[in-house]
Amino acid sequence: MISLLGLTACPKRIADFGKDGEPRSAEELLRRITVAESQVYSLKGDAKLHVDGPQGKGAVSLFAAVTHPAFIHIEQLDFFGRPQGVFVTDGTRFGLYMSQDGKYYRGPATPANLSRFLPLLMPPAELAAVMMGRAPKLTADSLEMRFDDKLQLLVLVINRGRARQILHVQPPSYRVVKSTAENLNAYELEFGELSTVNGVTLPKQATLDARSARTKVELVWKDVAVNEAPDLTLYEFEPPEGIPVVEVDENGDARQGVDAQPVPGQPAP
Repeated sequence: MISLLGLTACPKRIADFGKDGEPRSAEELLRRITVAESQVYSLKGDAKLHVDGPQGKGAVSLFAAVTHPAFIHIEQLDFFGRPQGVFVTDGTRFGLYMSQDGKYYRGPATPANLSRFLPLLMPPAELAAVMMGRAPKLTADSLEMRFDDKLQLLVLVINRGRARQILHVQPPSYRVVKSTAENLNAYELEFGELSTVNGVTLPKQATLDARSARTKVELVWKDVAVNEAPDLTLYEFEPPEGIPVVEVDENGDARQGVDAQPVPGQPAP
């Protein structure tokens, strides 16, 4: 009877850990996560963006392209599929056109400048990672690993000083499905709708919850191409014809002494 109770209290793990079996250490689990995430290096297609923040709730349709490490092209579309705003960055510089302003903003790709288009303060490489279903991670002082029998998920804990990042990982894809933090002012991430496209597994849904900013953002890929050769023309900083260009600094302010200039060869508005 004692033996039977013992077996009942410790149910056998039924998760599929893949051809290499269950990870033998936290370091091995982290390596498998890194390999799984690196299999997707570019995405392009239609998406839906849902935003819930201090300014209210809303949803917009997007055309988006992202290529590792920090190339991003996002078009905000109206009901008829016409671009109302276009944001482009190569990780160092950014360009932004918003039809309601009638201007093209250009400058360093800082978090402040990215927030002109998206209600997020994050560097472009981090945004690109999240869009591709990668969970940005702390640099580890130490790692811990356990298996959650109830959820049938592996749990990786990354320790750095007093800060802890907890990753819930789904075998056998070794994709992160949730990232939370303790003793750290950081956003939470959840990835869902795991799908296999062109032989690689990726999440088609990413939810970012920045509680300190009272902002929650969800990106859902609808029709997406995976790992196609990137169209580098998507990441060029070309303002629409005849639209004045405003050069901004790292804080998003127009550079002193630099007024909005019309595109060369076009008349001033």
